[in-house]
Amino acid sequence: MDSEEVTLFLRPKTLRPRAEHGSEITRRLAMNHVGRMIAAAMQDRTIRLFDVQSGEEIQRFVDSYLCTSVAFSPRGDIVATGGVDRVIKLWDIRTAERLATLEGHTYPILSLSFSPDGDRLVSGSGDTTLMIWDIDSRNQLCQMKGHSLYVVTVQWDPQRDRIVSGGVDGYIGVWNPNTGERVDWIQEHRTAVHAVRFTSDGSVLASGSSDRTILIWDATGDSLRPQRRLTDHTGEVRSVAFSSDGRYMASGSSDKDLFVWSTDGYVRSGESTTYSEVDGIEWLPDKHAFITADGTGAIIRWDVQVLESVLAPFKNLLSEIEADTTHARHDELVQKFNELVSQHDPEVLQDKRVFYVMWQCKRGLGLLKGKPRRTL
Repeated sequence: MDSEEVTLFLRPKTLRPRAEHGSEITRRLAMNHVGRMIAAAMQDRTIRLFDVQSGEEIQRFVDSYLCTSVAFSPRGDIVATGGVDRVIKLWDIRTAERLATLEGHTYPILSLSFSPDGDRLVSGSGDTTLMIWDIDSRNQLCQMKGHSLYVVTVQWDPQRDRIVSGGVDGYIGVWNPNTGERVDWIQEHRTAVHAVRFTSDGSVLASGSSDRTILIWDATGDSLRPQRRLTDHTGEVRSVAFSSDGRYMASGSSDKDLFVWSTDGYVRSGESTTYSEVDGIEWLPDKHAFITADGTGAIIRWDVQVLESVLAPFKNLLSEIEADTTHARHDELVQKFNELVSQHDPEVLQDKRVFYVMWQCKRGLGLLKGKPRRTL
């Protein structure tokens, strides 16, 4: 993408830094429905809840097995986790007590999604099946078969009683959760489907794949209809997610690239990079901001802003510096520069576009090392 086409700035704020030890690596990420906390499944077999604003840990569940999937109940009281021990566990958010264990899968549980009312839970597993569970009775309601390889992603339609799944076999399945019937079976991706996500109104679905593409689907009918294929990523697409107002979609991949797309034409309008492969993306409700987790264990909040609004204060200051040909305002402008820099997180200042105009300001003020500016 040409730099002229980038109109959005992804303003990063680190909530959790890169892990110093392997045990601190984040394996799975989920956000509660009101956007106040995230759940991160860690390599040390804990599941930790963090405050979205501060990154402070507010709860911890201790398991004996590695967690491979996690989801918040819309009711706000339960976190569901699935692990390598082939069972699903329900945890009380307030007390960290394990409330129930749901057994039935014969391989690790790789994906979880609650129904919009929180009454039911769907699980996808390495045993190639999906199962639906009643949360109150803890009973298995039905099992759905069709995938030939691991089921790695599932999502319950937020507006309709249907489930979409994606598997390593490259197929996308659409299921009736009341009957267990497979109502659609689609192979538009060439290889594994890692992520499926609806918009909040259920009208659009995005799917990301190891074939390095994102497919945008019209989901308004009984069948999914492909509308657009996005091919910008150079690695397998691991995560996709829509903002709550549907204006933007974020995608992340194994190539460390993070893109934000304007859904009006699906133009790639913002971009950044993470430390490692992007394993999870969660948008904050009613905000143009989202959370990512990557393979280093870092958890970062990204605020989506108009690029020019970030650069404008530095550009305006640069104009003042260039207009001060007699250096009469030098000390004042140095103070303004330092105050402007102090308003930004270090991650923002390291962005190449911000760094360049900041460097121009420093050069104009004679603040670059070895090039002092002499005042009159």
